[in-house]
Amino acid sequence: MTTSDVHFLGLTPRVLHGVLEIPVFHMRGGTSTGIVLYDKHLPTALDLREEVIRRIMGVPVTGEASGNRQITGLGRGIPQSNKVFIVGASSRDDADIDSTLAQLAADKSAIDWSVNCGNMSSALPTFAYEIGLIDPEPGVHRVRIFNTNTGVVVHALTEIPAGDAAQAADTEIPGVMGQWPGVQLALLEPVGAKTGALLPTGAAADTIDGLEVSCVDLAVPMVIIRAADLGCDASEAPDALDSDGALKERLQRIWVEAGTRMGLKDKDGALLSEAALAASETVPKVCIIAPPSAEEAGRGANIRVRYFTPQACHKSLAVTGGACLAAACLTPGTVAHEMVDGVGALGAEEADHIVRMANPAGLLKATIRGAIKGDVITMPSAAYERSTQILLRGHTPLYNASSALLDYYRTFAKAA
Repeated sequence: MTTSDVHFLGLTPRVLHGVLEIPVFHMRGGTSTGIVLYDKHLPTALDLREEVIRRIMGVPVTGEASGNRQITGLGRGIPQSNKVFIVGASSRDDADIDSTLAQLAADKSAIDWSVNCGNMSSALPTFAYEIGLIDPEPGVHRVRIFNTNTGVVVHALTEIPAGDAAQAADTEIPGVMGQWPGVQLALLEPVGAKTGALLPTGAAADTIDGLEVSCVDLAVPMVIIRAADLGCDASEAPDALDSDGALKERLQRIWVEAGTRMGLKDKDGALLSEAALAASETVPKVCIIAPPSAEEAGRGANIRVRYFTPQACHKSLAVTGGACLAAACLTPGTVAHEMVDGVGALGAEEADHIVRMANPAGLLKATIRGAIKGDVITMPSAAYERSTQILLRGHTPLYNASSALLDYYRTFAKAA
């Protein structure tokens, strides 16, 4: 271990006034916030690594604590603000940095190491630049991020200013007030995430429950329905849609039949039953769509959407769901393609196509790279726009650290 391995911006683990302190970046990525830590600052032993994370975030060190408000840590109670990313240089040929997400819950010591977060991932290129893991040239720079939780590589594109100029802060996204530095996160080979096909029923449009719908699978499987066919216009508040029992019952009938036709499966590879689909909290997603209003079109919107998870109407539009809808807008024959306004058609050569989707929180922009030759559609990547910021960088004290953790960092300090 060299000094450069563990020091950045003057930050390295230390003991100050008898208390262990760990360098942290408190960051926002998209609509999530969390802590980003440098891999070389942490123990390799999982139990010690988890102790550091729990103490930083203010969750129980062991067991559970009902009603915990995390006032002793940097977590903020809700899942979207209870994330810790660990970042280091990657040894892979297809990645520049490795990322590992620890997802926490306010009242539990248990840490979920099985998932990734697309929102917070947008903060990681900035962290990598700040600590010197990447030394980019000015201009649009691509950072390849390997997520160890999921085994997936994501490409992040961001604008690097020349010299000491400030990074442009001109990106607005739904659910975030103001303008901030922007990042495009690209999902690679996103077609057929759950079914293996862009159009898993084999058709661009199907008739289900008497309505023409489109079943599309890019990043997530989704059934897309004209709002007007349901007596809506996709401008309704999410709570109003959720309180419409007749609408929700009809949507459930549609997503159950759509999920069956798409051949959706459980984690063990078995086809989901109608009962399982009816109870599903995750698949298939549901979108009801309409043309943008004049005011929305004036802000650049190409289509209006209300998005269901499927059990509840989303307060905005998930980035994966937005990517799927954008792909549908570019796919001839779908109900979305018929309705979208102001989006260029796929051509024989691969090109980037931007689709802006009006939703309850604002506009979500997705960039689909795609082409069509005859009846064959290729979409090798789908990028969605996020914004990011550093909220705070510095040290956070870990009071009452275990003796094992203190022993580790005493050895760490000698090695550094």
